[in-house]
Amino acid sequence: MKPPSSRRLRALPALLGLGVVASSMLGIVPVAGPASAAGEPVQLVLAPANGGVVQPGADVTVTAAVTNTGSATIDASTLQVALDREVISTRSELTEWLTPPTTESTVDSDAIITAVPVPALQPGEQHIVQAVIPAADVTLDEWGVRGITGTVERSDGTESVSHSSLVFNGQDAPERAQVAVAIPITTQPGQTGLIPEATLATITADNGILTRELDSVIGRPVGILIDPRIIASIRALGSAAPSTATAWLDRLKGASNPIYPLSYGDADVAAMSQGGAPQILAPTSFDYALDPANFTGAAAPTATPTPVNGTTAVDPGVDATNSPTPSPSPAPDAVPDTSALLAWNYTGTSIAWPRDNTVAPTDLPYFAGNGLTTSILSSSNVAVASGEPSAGVVRSGDSTVLVSDDMVSQALRNAAGALTATDRQRSLSDLASSLAVVASEDGGTPQTVLATLDRAAPADGTALADALTSLDSLSWSSTTSFDGFAAQTPATEATVVDQPEPAERTSAVTALLASENQVAAFSSIITDPTKLLGENRANILSLLANSWASNSGGWNVAVQDQTERSAQTLSSVSIVAGSPIILVSNSGDMTVLVQNNLPYPVTVTVRLSPSNFRLVVQPEVTITVEAASSKRAKVPITAGVANGDTIVRAELVSPTGVLVSQQPTFIPVNVSADWEVAGSWLVGSVVGALLIFAAIRLYVKRRRNRAAPAEGDNTEIIEEPRG
Repeated sequence: MKPPSSRRLRALPALLGLGVVASSMLGIVPVAGPASAAGEPVQLVLAPANGGVVQPGADVTVTAAVTNTGSATIDASTLQVALDREVISTRSELTEWLTPPTTESTVDSDAIITAVPVPALQPGEQHIVQAVIPAADVTLDEWGVRGITGTVERSDGTESVSHSSLVFNGQDAPERAQVAVAIPITTQPGQTGLIPEATLATITADNGILTRELDSVIGRPVGILIDPRIIASIRALGSAAPSTATAWLDRLKGASNPIYPLSYGDADVAAMSQGGAPQILAPTSFDYALDPANFTGAAAPTATPTPVNGTTAVDPGVDATNSPTPSPSPAPDAVPDTSALLAWNYTGTSIAWPRDNTVAPTDLPYFAGNGLTTSILSSSNVAVASGEPSAGVVRSGDSTVLVSDDMVSQALRNAAGALTATDRQRSLSDLASSLAVVASEDGGTPQTVLATLDRAAPADGTALADALTSLDSLSWSSTTSFDGFAAQTPATEATVVDQPEPAERTSAVTALLASENQVAAFSSIITDPTKLLGENRANILSLLANSWASNSGGWNVAVQDQTERSAQTLSSVSIVAGSPIILVSNSGDMTVLVQNNLPYPVTVTVRLSPSNFRLVVQPEVTITVEAASSKRAKVPITAGVANGDTIVRAELVSPTGVLVSQQPTFIPVNVSADWEVAGSWLVGSVVGALLIFAAIRLYVKRRRNRAAPAEGDNTEIIEEPRG
């Protein structure tokens, strides 16, 4: 078969007389259809019946959804469906064929063609029509993939074109291709390190997203790569966890599937590497979220240690439950630690799974240095020496790479995420065709490929289950165990194609890491900073979730919120500016008011330095300020060489010398110590004058007292005459 782009001829109207039968219109469904990729007012989706598999001697039935995506009414038109006879035998041919066409309709000159009328379409209206090619006209023998072209030709001569494919299950079918499947179980992106209780109740309900996912994969050989945040969030609630959440966790624990951990929060390990993180981030503590009352009477968790990214985790065999005693009290060690919350009996713990096409060559050694010696990479992110699409298990340097087949994975994802019956049938036919091409490669030698879902969880768990079931229902494919696939010894050397993360993403990650370092340094003022640092780390990990990548606008807002929270933390302990101080004595105490807005006690050192020599200040005073309170620090000060104004620079530092103050506080001080000296001299002078006055007065008084007898001696005495 020649490439589709070079094998087309304009279909002649005479071909409509081939005796092909078309069915009538099946139904009218008013919907708001998505815009056409080519900007045309008609969107066309072709969906071969039976999952795109046509058996010999059977009719070929194709359902078409025709949607008016424009703003004007479209008159009645004709849908022409053409089935090519030539086999599509290579990945490149199939990929090219399924790429949305942008040119006018062209089909093979010997194609089998049918036509069906399409009634007028109001804006936003959709019609479902069905075209049938009778078995007698399907003159095909050779097994293989065939292309289907759908063309809606309107009365004004304009056309809308769509391609699909099907597999004619005729003679000489190849042996089954083996398909290993890896599925991430994650949640919608969030900003908190633990999933809120209400959210857990919703996503683990009967129709919750986690329930639907688990229903679709449990009991299959599908590899589950789970976000440990889900496990930790349920366990951290203890007896307060929703019953649906604990039941979901029990179902997961009993699943026969191989289970592996993603990074916590499904954090973007490639972005960590390229953003400059010294190592892959992991949670440090969940103490900030644990309520001891939810673990009363619980047995201390016990488990077999399981290494996770170079650390040891402990798997509690039984989740915390309520004590049956009437008045329970917390048992020793009943509140689980971080290891117990994260522990799980994983099949393996050495797999890194970055998003498709985000990995640079330096990332694999970084992953390996963190204990993740095996990576799942998309096939377009890996190249083998032969230049052929890499598949299976390969080696790059000292790392093992599990190569996810892009073509098969995309078809599986489309099928799992299909929202309508037409989209589901179309996606299943693409999946069948993709696997048929894989099975027929290399002369029909059986291959084993890896198919993966992306981080966007399927909206309909039934669609995912149907897609997985189809892998085994096809005669040319079957599923194989993921753990067996991952355990293979790589036989081919490959290189990583340099496809780094967008610069705006890595720069934001770098900023988040820098803010965490600032908070870590700041936390040295807290006696036990475990809670503060644990919550901050967990929140950052949730922001690094791969699921945020599809919502860059929302992610930018979330990152900004985290930046503001970090800034608020860094400014939560400060000096409160007061009134200017007047020093009228040689020495005294200057008070500095320290405000602590944190929910933890802090110990800080007030560091002071005057702007000149008019004042001598004790350079440091250390105080402890209780949570959410303030305290005054008394700092001894002494007048210096002269009177006048001076400015005291005040800052807060941690006991380890880390600067805590965002900005220094400047305290004005007026030194007027000579007033005390002058006052002393004045008082002394007054007292001295009074003493002198008193002495003079006493002297004068004493002289007077001495002078009185002397005057008496000088008085003349007259004697009376004697008779």
